[in-house]
Amino acid sequence: MSGRPDVLVVGAGFAGVAAATALAERGARVHVLETRQRPGGRAYSWVDPATGEVRDNGQHVLASFYDETARLLARLGTGEALEADPTFRLHLWERGRGEFDLACPNLPHPLQWLAAAGSCSRLSALARVGALTLRDRARALISSNGDGRAVTVADWLKAGPGSADLAAVLKPLATAALNEAPEDASALLFARVLDRLLSVPASKSGLALPRRALGDLIAGFEEYLQGRGGMVRYRQTVLGVRIENGRALGVSLLGGERIDAGSIVLAVPHERAGWVLRPEHLGAMSGVVAIPWSPIVSTVQVYDRPILPARFVGMLGTKTQWAFDRGSSGSGRFLVGTVRSAAFADVERDVAVIAAEADSELREAFDAARPARLLSLSVYKERRATMRATPDAQRLRPKSKTAIEGLFLAGDWTDTGLPPTIEGAVWSGHRAAELAGGSPA
Repeated sequence: MSGRPDVLVVGAGFAGVAAATALAERGARVHVLETRQRPGGRAYSWVDPATGEVRDNGQHVLASFYDETARLLARLGTGEALEADPTFRLHLWERGRGEFDLACPNLPHPLQWLAAAGSCSRLSALARVGALTLRDRARALISSNGDGRAVTVADWLKAGPGSADLAAVLKPLATAALNEAPEDASALLFARVLDRLLSVPASKSGLALPRRALGDLIAGFEEYLQGRGGMVRYRQTVLGVRIENGRALGVSLLGGERIDAGSIVLAVPHERAGWVLRPEHLGAMSGVVAIPWSPIVSTVQVYDRPILPARFVGMLGTKTQWAFDRGSSGSGRFLVGTVRSAAFADVERDVAVIAAEADSELREAFDAARPARLLSLSVYKERRATMRATPDAQRLRPKSKTAIEGLFLAGDWTDTGLPPTIEGAVWSGHRAAELAGGSPA
């Protein structure tokens, strides 16, 4: 690596990409080291060699109110790679009850949510009242000065009016947002998600999916850095951060190379932070590096016709929790993605069983799916999808600034105030960049 960088970013996931590009934008000379051969971390794309179709490693749903992600995409010029619905709209199907919608019209805030709750046929009169108090309840929990940190989503939902009907609609949202079962998930984290969703204008409330592939969102990342005097090196494994007298000086790589830097942004998964930092330097991070992972299992089905009634569909009472219309990949090929969050029971199950189950549940739920011919089906297991989002885990998440001078943390596992999501990862990268500074060292 030629020359000493102002800032060395370890990791090229969304957190590392955000940190590196934000620093370069501010004038820093940035070098990035990534152990894999591509950026994106645990959210990436590849080309299926059998079909030539671009596939993601899961169904990654974003939102129009992901402001930090929007900043990153604007910086890279990839905003058009993300397609958002104009307003929040969910079509839901519940086994034994049928279909219903939770949809916001484009009305001034908060009228859009009044209309959405009032028109949702799944909600009783009492549950509609409960829906209208959600933002106030969420903000009360957020400002509870720690009193609500041990509360789970399931317990928090039980405490509100119309809890049974309202929970039927909200539990799938919580499971997807936190990748955690409501009985285990942090209510504080879910309250922060709800506060953001219920506070934005209707025009910024829509859900979003990549138009083609997740990797397109960070396309041009390497060229962006190179054009500003930086570089990216793939297949570079950092074995440790070199620290002397309380200051980070550089890193040591597999193979013996040593790299010095003015500052270091450590943008690696939480467990790997425990590999590259010595025990005496972990400090407050000693607990977080041991937090378990929560898995996600997803499928991509290709049918000979469209089968879903909406772009985003929640499914209640089935193993399949969500289904997404991913559009057409060519003549007579229509893609559907499904998701099972917190899929602890599925990670060891046979993929053929999961595949058949997903197809069967879609045919059970939707009339258009029954005569459709299934052309192909793939199952993807992300065993290390996100760090657990339990109340206990939330208390252990560290700040971006460490006790070591010149060392900063980035990642969806840090204390972003959000669940472990792409938006949280990008926020953390931008925060680390602010702390590391943009002026040459």
